[in-house]
Amino acid sequence: MILFFGYHMYAIVFVLTLDEIDGVSEIMPQVKKEWADKIIFVDGGSKDGTIEKAKELGFEVIHQKNKGEGNACRVGTDATNSDFVMFFSPDGNDVPDDIPKLIQKTKEGHDVVHISRFGKNSISDDANWLDRFGNNMFTFLVNTFFGANYTDALNGFRIIKRSIWDGLKTDAQYLNIEQQTCIRLAKLKIPIFQIEGREPERIGGERKMRPLTTGAQLSYQIIKEFVKWKW
Repeated sequence: MILFFGYHMYAIVFVLTLDEIDGVSEIMPQVKKEWADKIIFVDGGSKDGTIEKAKELGFEVIHQKNKGEGNACRVGTDATNSDFVMFFSPDGNDVPDDIPKLIQKTKEGHDVVHISRFGKNSISDDANWLDRFGNNMFTFLVNTFFGANYTDALNGFRIIKRSIWDGLKTDAQYLNIEQQTCIRLAKLKIPIFQIEGREPERIGGERKMRPLTTGAQLSYQIIKEFVKWKW
């Protein structure tokens, strides 16, 4: 629950999954249901027991027909109504205790808040040298081409006012949803409050990021968004 000047602002946390049974089993018991009005899984077709575990823990599950994180974000938000939406990964990289921190910042008047893994005081236990190089490069390009001041343009752990999210009209299907969200917020000159956080190591499962494929998607996206300034 978010109380904003006495008004109840409705917040939903979307837990995005695809074969994350290990992470769900370890991480989700740490997530307190009272932190948000609803916590809903959006699953891309897990075959490892993720869906069953989520239901066992008492969470609602929405099934997405098409794979991809970007698609999952829209499937979840299109199926629900709320004032704020948050996107959370239970693979171990996102810290559960950061959920109330993000919500608290909305109570302080921020419309968009996200966790930065590469800020001055951030810590990432999961990123290797290639991850760091790629993130720094694409964050630099987003800042340069779109006038932003991000320290991490590729992390999706954020809370955002739904009216702003809807207005972004995102169409990215995969992990490039994070960069597209940051780019379009920068185009609209909507600030992101960045919390310097920690990224623990992934728990089981399989990393969805493929350096060459994801890098190509991100590069094309920057060119497309720069050439086509409005959408």
